[in-house]
Amino acid sequence: MEHKIKILEKYASEHLKGIKPWELRKNDRNYKVGDTIEFEIVDEAGKRNGIKYLRLITNILHGGVYG
Repeated sequence: MEHKIKILEKYASEHLKGIKPWELRKNDRNYKVGDTIEFEIVDEAGKRNGIKYLRLITNILHGGVYG
C-alpha cells in the first residue's frame, strides 16, 4: 500500500542528504512493513514545492505513543 503525506523542507532535506534514513510518525494510517510512503515537501506555511520522493517501510516500532 502507498501512503501520501506531507513533510517540511527541513526534515525532507535530511532524508535526501542521507543524514536521517528514518522517520518517526504516529501509526494512524495502519502502516505495515513493505508499504511505501510518498512524501510531498511543503514549506512552513504548507505550500507545496512540487518535490516528492518515496520511502519503503522496513521496520515499525510498537508500543507507547510513538512506535
